[in-house]
Amino acid sequence: MLSCAAGAKPSPQEYPRLSENLAASPSLEARKVLHGEVEGLFALPRTQQLVAVAGGYLWKFNAQGELQDTLRVPSGIHTSGIVFTPHYYSDWVYSGDRRRKPYAPTVEGNRLSQAELFAELDRAEHVEFGRNDTSAWAYLLSGGKAWILDITRQRDKVDTYCRQRTHSAEKLGWDATCLGGYHPARKGWTEIEPEDFDNAGQGISRVKVVDFDRRRLHLEEGLSGQLLGATVGVALKALGVPGNLPSRYWFGDAHTQLRVGREVLKFKAFIPKEDGQFRFPNMAWWDPSPVLPGANPWFTVHPRSYLHHPGEEALLRHYEKDIGLYVVRPRGSVPGQATGREPGAWRPVFTGPSTHSYAVSANVEFAAARPGEAAAPAAHTWLRSPDERKRHAGMGPQIPVQALWPVLQTVPSALTLHWRTSSEEEDTQLRIELPASETRAAFERLQGGKGPLELVVQVPDLEGPTLGMSVLLRSGSLQQALPGARMAYVDNTARPASARKASVQALRDANAAAQRSPGALPAFLQIAQDLAQDLQRVQGDASDITHAYAQLINHFNGREDFAASSRLVRHYLAQVYPSMGKYQRDDKQVYNVGVIASQTLAFAMRTNERDLAEAVMATLIGPGFDPAVQTNGTLMYNLSCYYALTGDKARMLEAIANARRLGKQPAQFLRDTDFDRYRQDAEFLQAVNAPT
Repeated sequence: MLSCAAGAKPSPQEYPRLSENLAASPSLEARKVLHGEVEGLFALPRTQQLVAVAGGYLWKFNAQGELQDTLRVPSGIHTSGIVFTPHYYSDWVYSGDRRRKPYAPTVEGNRLSQAELFAELDRAEHVEFGRNDTSAWAYLLSGGKAWILDITRQRDKVDTYCRQRTHSAEKLGWDATCLGGYHPARKGWTEIEPEDFDNAGQGISRVKVVDFDRRRLHLEEGLSGQLLGATVGVALKALGVPGNLPSRYWFGDAHTQLRVGREVLKFKAFIPKEDGQFRFPNMAWWDPSPVLPGANPWFTVHPRSYLHHPGEEALLRHYEKDIGLYVVRPRGSVPGQATGREPGAWRPVFTGPSTHSYAVSANVEFAAARPGEAAAPAAHTWLRSPDERKRHAGMGPQIPVQALWPVLQTVPSALTLHWRTSSEEEDTQLRIELPASETRAAFERLQGGKGPLELVVQVPDLEGPTLGMSVLLRSGSLQQALPGARMAYVDNTARPASARKASVQALRDANAAAQRSPGALPAFLQIAQDLAQDLQRVQGDASDITHAYAQLINHFNGREDFAASSRLVRHYLAQVYPSMGKYQRDDKQVYNVGVIASQTLAFAMRTNERDLAEAVMATLIGPGFDPAVQTNGTLMYNLSCYYALTGDKARMLEAIANARRLGKQPAQFLRDTDFDRYRQDAEFLQAVNAPT
């Protein structure tokens, strides 16, 4: 308890509210990193990280309070931080890997003496235990691998309800196991026990209140409780009934000085003043330094107890913004906090079906600002928070948990999204790679719009193919699609077995529609692009996609709709072929690439689109092209026409020879005006008329 120090009234700027994130001293700053009630804090000595537990999530921070990753608290988690179940384990706390992993084969441990068994357990980095009606076992994890040790002989000594007297034991209720007589040699993480915020021990206070602005007179149990206490309560006290009458006292903004070492940080804290003394009942001090030498201290502001009691909700409005986790760190150790209103600031957003009590999160990778420069480190953020929890009758208000997400100001290059809809599922992981030039241009185009700049990931079906997914950039009423975004499920995320069949059928349907009406061509192009840029499936779909383009260009050329042909080929070269070119292992696909090249050469020189012809020659034909092994006579004929028009006589003659080998007749060459300049050329006539 603290009394108010005398002195001149401090300037408001000297004592900002904690939630303003401005509290500082010459060398230190106190910064909020998480909003909401914190239920536990754990230190990881090996990685110098801290894991906070709040709102049903694990929040992994580095030593300076920068958020690294988040994970919904999984079922089956033990107090060691590992998820051990009879069928799989997960070690995200230590490895960052979200996957459920299989065990190595079970090891027989029943022949081991007690000393040998304990030595075997000590060799593992993490140990937990399990039992049922007939068996017992130990879960062991070391070097990133886990296995089960059969210890059925020790079944009576295995306890799966070992409760430790720690801050989190009651709040979290995680599985705690032990084996009678055995004390683990190693601990993966260590729980940080909270201390009184104002009491540094040995009678020393770490805080001093220099002024107090009254905000609200608090009546415990509300007005009715006060009246009841003043009447019935007083009578009961007179009869010697034990208990305290409801109190009344002021709450207000305490101008607080927090001493950390030789530094003093100043801020306002909303606290009560009872009997002339200041108390900090809803603040706690967390010191990881005994486990992480030299580590920064942390502190929390949490909701007052009994939020459902009368008068508490009115108090909550005064300090709700301050609730959360704070780190006290050296000034400048983390770049200055942005507001989100800076030029170029943007945020990612997810739209799609509900994921219920699970957030949609992402790791965002960034493009380098300039060629030759290193890209900024990846950032972790949420694209969508979990559904809000319903408030039940008789319960206090729910305090939503949110990180103070980093303000993103650099153009992204890729995102890896994670979501699930129940504890029975593994995370779905979707990787999105963004085209550099298109993305940068879209960001530049929409900067300065009236609304916030948002990168929107649209997922209409959480279990469907990437075919219907899209990415766009928007600001207010302005939006710009990013059709070049490449999307793929990763880590062998299971998709419905019919997904590929449905996607290919959609491509065929779009092909048929475009042949019926050129107005349907854009839909075909989008479907083909989505398939080609699905990194997980492009190899399997490459042949079908190429065949569809070959069919359409033949169709449009046959109708002399060269504008549609040109649009088709330009899209193929820009958005499809770059993803599929390396997968030309199917003879049908190789042949159809030749059809596309051939049909392009057939019209591009006639329509004065020399750039398109040259692009086809550079990519679809390429320097390794061997005319002698070709099986497409039309391709060789159109190549001979191209070489004739560009004056490359040697290649023209070689192409003519192979076209003749593949069945092209002399009359076709002699009638074609592309060869007018060679009508009297002896070598040309010899190649055309050579026997086959």
